[in-house]
Amino acid sequence: MSSFYTEDFLKRYFGDPSSKFTTDELIAYGVSASPLFAPGEKFNYSNTNTILLGTVIEKVTGQPFLEVLKQQILVPLGMANTSWPGDSDAVPSPHPRGFTLQGLEPLNEPVDATNWTPTFAGAAGALISTVEDLLTYDRALATGQGLLSPEAQIARLKSFPTPAGYGLALGCIGGWVGHTGELPGFNTALYYDTTTDTSVVVMVNSDISSGGCAESPTLSDNPGELPCAAPATRIFVGVSKALGHEFAPVPSR
Repeated sequence: MSSFYTEDFLKRYFGDPSSKFTTDELIAYGVSASPLFAPGEKFNYSNTNTILLGTVIEKVTGQPFLEVLKQQILVPLGMANTSWPGDSDAVPSPHPRGFTLQGLEPLNEPVDATNWTPTFAGAAGALISTVEDLLTYDRALATGQGLLSPEAQIARLKSFPTPAGYGLALGCIGGWVGHTGELPGFNTALYYDTTTDTSVVVMVNSDISSGGCAESPTLSDNPGELPCAAPATRIFVGVSKALGHEFAPVPSR
């Protein structure tokens, strides 16, 4: 669960994972402790920003976020097997079951979070997709081809500040450009190798981290001698090494 959500939100969500959240509620949770610091002082990843962006998109276009998503991304890229449930909990079949430790004490037995509501993610996430669709999206996200003008893509590639390495909707680490995603029970890593024109997508039906994690929930038989990492990221690091261009993620906590 992204750290920007407040204790009040977590209490409500984990108390009843079927709870549905409106966009206004999510924004209220996110800005209740704002600002975290003065602009330009630090870097903090915040899903609230993307939820706000979804609201701006609706105001500017006069259309629901889902319609704009379809018109400008999903349809142009031919991503027919990708959906955004919005205020629905429906997961297209067939689908895997997702397992999590989030919101649990003690941390000895994962629970099935497949049907936990994704509505808390709003425009910041909750997309349901396939590996094939995400491979298409991965390349488009990194290169802008099929989505953006050359001028817009250049602006994105110039948006990476240091040392954060996170720009407009994607991160850049050692020549790998992409993003990760997570909902309770599911974890994805999606990266594009700019040196070889290679896309890699890892989708895992668990969000349970492993390694020497001080904050991320782990199982009791967790191999603590490893660096802390989410499952999709750990697998992606292994794949990148096999490809000859090893990815070095920012350490998890």
